[in-house]
Formats: sequence, C-alpha cells, structure tokens
Amino acid sequence: MKILNNKLILFLFLFSSFSLSQELKIYGTLQPGNLLIGVTKNAKTILLDDKPLDFDTSGVFIFGFDRDAIGYHKLKVIFKNDEYITKNFKLLKRVYKIQRINKIKTKYITPPKSELKQIKAESNLMKAARKEVGKLKTPFFVNGFSRPVVGGNFTGVYGSQRILNGVPKSPHNGVDIDVPKDTPVKATTGGKVIIAGDNFYYNGNFVLIDHGFGLTTVYLHFNKLNVKTGDYVKKGDVIGFVGMTGRATGPHLHWGVKWYNKRIDPISLLNLKLPDLKKVIMNDLME
Repeated sequence: MKILNNKLILFLFLFSSFSLSQELKIYGTLQPGNLLIGVTKNAKTILLDDKPLDFDTSGVFIFGFDRDAIGYHKLKVIFKNDEYITKNFKLLKRVYKIQRINKIKTKYITPPKSELKQIKAESNLMKAARKEVGKLKTPFFVNGFSRPVVGGNFTGVYGSQRILNGVPKSPHNGVDIDVPKDTPVKATTGGKVIIAGDNFYYNGNFVLIDHGFGLTTVYLHFNKLNVKTGDYVKKGDVIGFVGMTGRATGPHLHWGVKWYNKRIDPISLLNLKLPDLKKVIMNDLME
C-alpha cells in the first residue's frame, strides 16, 4: 500500500495500466479540511470509503475531508467494463492556530435569552435549506473558483480555535476577510442560491449557494443582498455587499465552504489552480 502524506502540494494520478479510455486525474492538496476534484472516463461507480460519489457524463467528481479527519481512506473507481482503480491514502493530523480575542461585548459570546427563540427558528430554516444539498446534480464548479472579494486581509483563519474573553469557542469554520463596507461580494463559482437570509441573529444578511454534488459556499454579514432564494448565479456575479449585520464587530465578509456536512477550508478552493479543468473535460469527451 502506498501512503501519501499531507506534504503533497498537488497530486495528479494518471492511471494508464488499463486503457487510455480509463484514466483518473485528481487535483488538490491531500490534507484535512481540503476539497479535491477528480476527472475520469467511462466510470460506472465512484466510491470514497465505500460510499458513492456523484459524477456526470463528463466524468468530473469532487470529495473532501472535514477539519478533524485523520487516518486511512480509500478511493475506488469502477469502470463500465468492471475493471477498477483503487487508491489508498492516509491523512495526518492538521495543526490549527489558536486565536485569542479579548474585550469583546458579552452579547458576542453568549446570546441573551430574549434572542433564543429567533435563533432556534433561524436554525430550523438553515437545516431545511441544507436538506436540499445533494439534489443538484450539475457540477457548476467546473469553471474553477475565485476570491469572493478584491483585497482585504484574512482576519479569521479556517479551523482556528477561538478563545473569546478567555472562553474557548467552536473552531472557526471559514475565513474572515477584512474589507470596507459595501465592497461587492462575488460568487466564487456558479450555482443556485438555496437561501438568501435577511437579518439572522448570527449570520445577518447572508447567501448560501449550492454548486452541485454537495458543495456549498456561504457568505455572511452583508449590508445588502443582490440575489434572492432560487436564483442561479455564475462565477463572478455580485451577490451582495459587505456589511456588519448579525454577530459582527465590524465590516467584513465571512466566507465558508462545506462538502455535504464536511467543513472545508475555503483557501483549498483557491489553491486548486484549475483554469484548464473545463478544457480537460472537453478533451476527454472528444477523444
């Protein structure tokens, strides 16, 4: 068994031991919290740890690993002629930063009891929206990914443990980008808006986009929205404008990513370097 570790910057498997029509290419960094994209041909079934993955006629598929994922995993592609490729690999524990933030108002740490009813109702709305994830069988992400805002510093790091006024909180499941109020926010890739929320307690005004095959991105704390629930967007479309609504201490964008219920590092999308993915897919279809 060949073991791959998380020092790998980019891995690209090209298996030609069968026939030229049975290839598997995987792009991405192998480590916890990262998204990877694969392209194959003539696949009948694709499995990750014996669970089926979505793919379409172009042969593109995605998979990812949660923040705390470790240990051995197996990717298996079964082709239409019943031949198959199996790749075994190991994820090593990823070390995250600890962020200590002091002098924060109590309401930003523990919500007042008067807000609990609203918070519960909003949580139910989010759960209902996320039940739609997985139904979209079009890979809108094949044009690759781009940064949602121009400029700004990353003030909140994915996976980091936040300690607010000395109180440990849940790990940060996205990145925060410090940009001025009303900075345009663009869809990082194409997809369908499954909820455009208005003035939620935690999220403020926000947008949740389904990109197909279980991949979603969320954008929080808008000053105002530019889309509504049910809209389809393209990569680079303006979906809203930066604000500080919800639980925010100043203007910034919180950008989060999930693959189904797996918490994904948004930076891993930007590091995929896939300007030619659509070309790769088209070339495979034309052969």
